[in-house]
Amino acid sequence: MSFDRPKELLKPVKRRFIFMTLLLAVLVEMIPLPHGSTRWLPDFISLVLLYWLINQPRRVNVGIAFLMGLVADIATAGMLGQHALAYSTTAYLALSRQRQLVMFNLGQQALAVLGLMLCNQSIMVVARMLSGSAFVGWSYFLPPLIGALLWPLLTKLLLLPYRHHSV
Repeated sequence: MSFDRPKELLKPVKRRFIFMTLLLAVLVEMIPLPHGSTRWLPDFISLVLLYWLINQPRRVNVGIAFLMGLVADIATAGMLGQHALAYSTTAYLALSRQRQLVMFNLGQQALAVLGLMLCNQSIMVVARMLSGSAFVGWSYFLPPLIGALLWPLLTKLLLLPYRHHSV
């Protein structure tokens, strides 16, 4: 599998497709799994949001990230505003370097996504600790690594509908 960016021109992305991928990420987060099996799963909402922030910054912005954070807080029954703060901060950081990130190959992007997702997890840990919760442990920082490893696959999957297929 090559980590190079595609060299062909892509069809324009439809807003409906962006909405559907974000909705699918929320639904994946809501899948009931056995206790303990979720310790290694990445935050799929954050991953999909980062993908669209990097590749479609005019359509997905900090405001969308904040709204998706509120949806994630409600969907996961978390502390209201925790995901919203983390997602909007991470979105700001991603958008501030978006022009550089889009030029990176997938391996370099995966490293940048790892840093952004670690920042995301750190904000959520600090928010929980400020509200009186105990530190959840260092294993809480494993999902960003898994998310960074899944980044090339996610990118390839989300690009599939927009490639020009020659007959």
